[in-house]
Amino acid sequence: MGGEFRLWSRDFVLLCLANFFYFGSFYFLLPTLPQYVGVLGGSPSQVGMVMGWFTLAAVAARPYFGKMVDRYGHKRFMLLGSAFFVVFFILYNYIETLPFLYAARAAHGFAHACFMAASAAYIADIAPPQRRGEVIGIYGTSNIVAMALFPAWGTTLISATGNFNYLFSLAALAAGIALVAVVFLKEINHGSGKSFRPATTFELVRRRGVIVPSLALLGGATAYGAVFTFLPLFVPQRGIKDFGIFFTVYAISTIMSRVLVGKLSDRIGRRKLVMPFIALVVIATFLLPGIDSLFKLALIGGLFGLGFGAFMPTLNALVVDYTPPRDRGSALGFFTSFMDLGITAGAVLLGALGERFGFEMMFYLGSAIALSGLIAFAVFLGPSPDQGS
Repeated sequence: MGGEFRLWSRDFVLLCLANFFYFGSFYFLLPTLPQYVGVLGGSPSQVGMVMGWFTLAAVAARPYFGKMVDRYGHKRFMLLGSAFFVVFFILYNYIETLPFLYAARAAHGFAHACFMAASAAYIADIAPPQRRGEVIGIYGTSNIVAMALFPAWGTTLISATGNFNYLFSLAALAAGIALVAVVFLKEINHGSGKSFRPATTFELVRRRGVIVPSLALLGGATAYGAVFTFLPLFVPQRGIKDFGIFFTVYAISTIMSRVLVGKLSDRIGRRKLVMPFIALVVIATFLLPGIDSLFKLALIGGLFGLGFGAFMPTLNALVVDYTPPRDRGSALGFFTSFMDLGITAGAVLLGALGERFGFEMMFYLGSAIALSGLIAFAVFLGPSPDQGS
């Protein structure tokens, strides 16, 4: 399969389209859901609860769905996750109280875990070993492009109309397009059957090729969660009103790094690239408290995008390198859950510290946590795997 793979192949294009519209539906709500909580009479703390239930459910369920993917194959779980995304966006139109919204967000998080575990395993299996970094990196740009487009679209729509029903309908439509794209995907791995015993979480924790990249991801994602949650609050305090430049430069540099670095990691090895790009995340987060101009904000956004955009898919490819094909769903479900866990820790735990000790101290601590992930990766990863499987 490796020699026949083409970036314009039918299944790869369909998978990228599915990922783009799936995350598009997700990003419609990311900046607007807090406003919807306010419409329902919720407080700022209840906004955190609504966002937190989704993430908590996704983190808890992703390892389980990874094991199910190993047992039964990718496609059925991608179909299940995207189909429930459609259902829940429609359901939001009929929710009028916060307790029901909590329940819907938790169930939505389970659907997210289902799709993400299956899609991560699918791209890992479709990518030839000698081009794994390149293919995973390019696939990841579909998510970033969605992030650059859909939040702004959703925010503009709500600002202009205040019509959440219309927004939910558009999100359901985007999820529906993702579902249709998955329908036409060819299943390339039907799983190992009911008798197959997937790797347990305890077994995955004992594998250095899984747990060490996961901890490195946790460190970077914690910094990411703090930066993306609180930068819009911190930057205006420094007299800079147009903080959108950070996200624009971040998106552009992330796309560049994912396209270029993934291919480079196939040539010179992933270990050599992971550490300098985690270091960029450490440096960018450390520099944030010193922002005093639009230029510095854009520069930090570029550094952060180059670093995070490169090291996350490179770590993903590294986990695949270390993991036998029969356990990829379990390993990637475990690994990717650390992304959500880190973002939540950055937003909630570092946010609480930032409220008490100041945003500057919060960013310094986020940088230190990312640095600890880098040190763990450098010290504990172990010998390089054979990338030919």
